[in-house]
Amino acid sequence: MREDLPGSLEHASGEVDEFDAKLVSAAGGTPAASDAVDGVGGVDEVIDHPESLTDEEFAELEDRVDAIEATFETGDQDAIEEAEDELGQDIAARRRERSTAAAAPTRKGGLRFVAFLRASWAELQRVQWPDRRQVGQATAVVLGFVVVAGLYLGLADFVAQKVVDIII
Repeated sequence: MREDLPGSLEHASGEVDEFDAKLVSAAGGTPAASDAVDGVGGVDEVIDHPESLTDEEFAELEDRVDAIEATFETGDQDAIEEAEDELGQDIAARRRERSTAAAAPTRKGGLRFVAFLRASWAELQRVQWPDRRQVGQATAVVLGFVVVAGLYLGLADFVAQKVVDIII
């Protein structure tokens, strides 16, 4: 066991890239589609986020999921495939409806700048700013390094001056 690693990384290996390469080559070397939900296979549909659904749509979705789970428990492959096909057709129909719906015109320009400022302010609020003690420690480290570097360069200059004086 290595001493310099935190507990969760003590079994980590430096050959992760090699492992990933072997894993991908064993999978036929085809990367997953960029829209794959689980990152495997590339055949998954992109799922609509539940927050974008109305309460009625969400309740209907829960009922359909419960029905599909009950179908899985029966083990009837034909019923499972039929339920999956129905769900897939319903998802495709909902997507067609959304894509054909007229999008509201958006005003660009000034709103982008305001949105940028809001996002920047939100990021600045998320930053864990150092307290007075941490700032003092960082300042001491920088000043200490400057002093050590100055002494080193001063000594190097002094030695170089003596060597040049001896030569000349």
